[in-house]
Amino acid sequence: MAGYSALPHGPEPAMKNLAPIALLSVLLCLGLTPASAQQAQQAQPAAPAAARDIDPNTLANAALQALALVDGGRAGELWDGASAVAKRSVDRKKFVDTIAAQRKPLGAVSARRWTSVSRHSTAGNQQLPQGTYANVEFETRFAGNRTGLELVSLRQDEDGTWRLSGYVLK
Repeated sequence: MAGYSALPHGPEPAMKNLAPIALLSVLLCLGLTPASAQQAQQAQPAAPAAARDIDPNTLANAALQALALVDGGRAGELWDGASAVAKRSVDRKKFVDTIAAQRKPLGAVSARRWTSVSRHSTAGNQQLPQGTYANVEFETRFAGNRTGLELVSLRQDEDGTWRLSGYVLK
């Protein structure tokens, strides 16, 4: 997948936990909701052509690679390859521990489909650096027919690579 950091591929074992979660989505934790993201995008100059032309399926597939690591109990590897934006917001141990604690009670993933892909650029501020960001939302079904929403946030880093900037499970 061009333009995305190589995330290790592995079997997709059980997703672990889906209690209401607000695990560090850089965009959401900073109060950047879809509405405010849209307002911010309208107030900003147009994104570079490379950011505007990215295929939404590429973003969805990148997010699925990230979720495969979460499903496989490999959140530490996900954090290792994350954007510096995410790493500044939460340390590795807390990221891994929180995902494990929240996913464990839910059991295995029985189905997952992406429901939306959105992208926006920001001029930046103290909390959210300038850049192009994307959110991919998934509707996920777990063992016992429990459902939840997963939000994978990505940032196109300065080298052009899309990397994880946050993960939220609701």
